[in-house]
Amino acid sequence: MVDYFVGASDEALLAMGVDRAKLPRREDWITQALADHERPAESRDRFYLAWLLDGEQVGHSSLGNIRPGHQAYLHLHMWRPELRRSGVGTRFLKLSIEFYFKKFDLQRIVCEPYAENAAPNRVLTKLGFRLIGRRRTVPGPFAFEQEVNEYELAAPLTASQ
Repeated sequence: MVDYFVGASDEALLAMGVDRAKLPRREDWITQALADHERPAESRDRFYLAWLLDGEQVGHSSLGNIRPGHQAYLHLHMWRPELRRSGVGTRFLKLSIEFYFKKFDLQRIVCEPYAENAAPNRVLTKLGFRLIGRRRTVPGPFAFEQEVNEYELAAPLTASQ
């Protein structure tokens, strides 16, 4: 995951809403991510799921600002450009979302993609996320100020509800 961002072109980072100058040094980022990974899932800063296709990692999703039993913020990336618009990322994200709802007993998942990045906006809508609004913000520690679309997805009803 770290190498995906560190190795990305300036153009790719810009399209994602990421400011290269805000990225941590690779070694520092890996150290922090590994230390966070050692903590119990419910107390991590971020929880990652790798997307593997034929044994190769092709993308990832993650949750941040996790409040078990309540909500969390979703992040998603399809690393391989040739797989974009193929439906693979949509299938991976659907599975990721199902896992996150169960793992953290979430009531809702929120996602705030860069408004100018059409791909995640399209996928979220396809998976049933509801557009709440649009606002200008700095959506994360590595982002520049930008317009984001805020989406939410409520937990699916279970047989006991």
